[in-house]
Amino acid sequence: MQIPDTIEAVIAEFDGRAEPFDTHTLQSALSRARTALVDKTAISDAWADLVAFAFQAEQEDRPPWNTYFGPYGSGADHDGNVVYFPDVRQLTPEIVDHWEQRVDAIVHPVMKARYADLVWDLSRNAAERRPDVRFARIAIENYIASVTDGRNADDHDDMEAMKRALQLATSIRDAEKTTIVKNMMLARFDVEVKKDGWWHTLYDALTTNRKSGLTPDQKTGLVAGLEKVFARFIADASVDPHGAERVANCLLPLYSGIEDFDSVTRVGLAVSGAFEKKAASGSRMQAMAWLQTAAEFARRAGDGERLKRLRVEREAAIRDSASEMQSFSYSQEIKKSEIEDYLNSVIADGNWQQSLFNIAAQFITPKQELRHRAKEGAAKHPLMSIFTMSVIAGDHVAAEVSGDDDGDGPLYRYADFARQTNLLFLSKALDAAVERHKLSPEEIAAFVQRKELFTDFPLVIAGIKAWIEGDYVKCLFVLVPQIEDAFRNLARSLGESVTKEKRGQKGWEVSSNLGDLLAMERVKAEVGEDIHFWIKAIFADGRGMNLRNLVAHGLASREAASYYTCELVIHSMLMLGAYPDVAAICVRKVEALEKRRAETKDVEEPDEDEPGAEGCLVAVEDATVDKPILGGPDDWFEERS
Repeated sequence: MQIPDTIEAVIAEFDGRAEPFDTHTLQSALSRARTALVDKTAISDAWADLVAFAFQAEQEDRPPWNTYFGPYGSGADHDGNVVYFPDVRQLTPEIVDHWEQRVDAIVHPVMKARYADLVWDLSRNAAERRPDVRFARIAIENYIASVTDGRNADDHDDMEAMKRALQLATSIRDAEKTTIVKNMMLARFDVEVKKDGWWHTLYDALTTNRKSGLTPDQKTGLVAGLEKVFARFIADASVDPHGAERVANCLLPLYSGIEDFDSVTRVGLAVSGAFEKKAASGSRMQAMAWLQTAAEFARRAGDGERLKRLRVEREAAIRDSASEMQSFSYSQEIKKSEIEDYLNSVIADGNWQQSLFNIAAQFITPKQELRHRAKEGAAKHPLMSIFTMSVIAGDHVAAEVSGDDDGDGPLYRYADFARQTNLLFLSKALDAAVERHKLSPEEIAAFVQRKELFTDFPLVIAGIKAWIEGDYVKCLFVLVPQIEDAFRNLARSLGESVTKEKRGQKGWEVSSNLGDLLAMERVKAEVGEDIHFWIKAIFADGRGMNLRNLVAHGLASREAASYYTCELVIHSMLMLGAYPDVAAICVRKVEALEKRRAETKDVEEPDEDEPGAEGCLVAVEDATVDKPILGGPDDWFEERS
């Protein structure tokens, strides 16, 4: 391997430095030297030393190799293949050989430890050979020297060096080196406790490594150090609830393990009190979070009365937080002619059944389309996509959406966007269908009952009549329970049990609720994932509108009984009246959208987060047909009186 002279010069210069430096500084110098090369060299020749200091430490739980050293990031290329930065898969046996030579030639402990540890850690994957244990020993010795000789740039590098030295020493069963490193870390722990520095890192490293060999006296010394820090955090003059929480999370498992429950109570109540005090000095929105932590530590302390009181305080804070929230809105200009054109494409002349079907199929966004929107939104707004959002419902947090880690969580937000975007069009379409076809409640109810899912047909008629007459309170409270009734009948028809044991009462049974019914795989398969998700997002999930729970538990306010909410209920019932055909239309929508995406892959698309991006006129082009999709009205719809 022919290493460029400029690279060799950087290595030599840093090897001779007396002042501290870190690996990132060396990496930057090597990168500049490599970039400035004029003569072309093999990638490994100029890359071998640069990559040695570009890898991130403590990557054992990360792909592709799950080794101590690994990439600092990853992404995907145009073909969807995973790429890493830097890519350890590009390492070769020749590069590992080069690192071995560096170990024997270099004297600076920071550099010598890194090269030796790379050989020990990556030889098996990069060169398909077992590394010599001497490289592990050299790494340990130089990690120790980098700390004792003050050659690291900052405390963080000292912590990383000591942690890795202990890890290596215990892994090769070197009792002497293990003792040396352990004692060094214990001494440093006392120093960090006094200045409230890196004590937490040292404590974790010593206690999580079961082979560290801590004696009872040493464990007692660690606890004493934690108590010193804890006392500072809960002192009135310098109260720091977050710091106290951090120490308590170390102390509580220790005291619980030795059954010192008095100390468990003392520590738990102290943290709870610190957060309660903090909550009293902040906004109500801040108090929501701080009182939650205060309540959690009251629970851990075993104080039931305090827990109950704090939960009541938190509920009050959540209610009061509404006054601190801001409303964000947007305006969307829609021409009257556009609405008329749209309604003419949805409302079928002389065929009221087809009009209702068009509305049922039109105003549902397929789940795959929501996935696309969430993916595109995350790409355009990556920071917002990883924030955890709390869904506030009156006096409690109904749900949390945790970004990329929440599976379908972000889709509920995009489903809500879709519903809001289509609000005007849905309202106008339903009004037009009723007015142009002179529809009666009985006719709409007959369409809804096509699949015979609703038990009490007169009750369905009454709810639809209330909607037509503008009695939205009656409509909401009559029809929302009918959605649950429909899915109960659907599950029963599929051979599923629709009862469950009553919790806490052996031998008693209760009816399964809507959440239970939607959780049944056969129900989901029957209605299809699009209708299943749409219904769940509106009626049965805290991340969505959760209408079923709001109505069933008496939590729905008068404001919830609006025309918008009731028209979503009516639309949902229309979907259930023709769910096999609506599900088929959803599949066709996805196929059309995927085709359109493929055709315009290289063309910049509009931001679908913006108002109007989900144009109803675009969607109706895919979903609406000029004639009944299954033949004439008599073939497709069995009219009921």
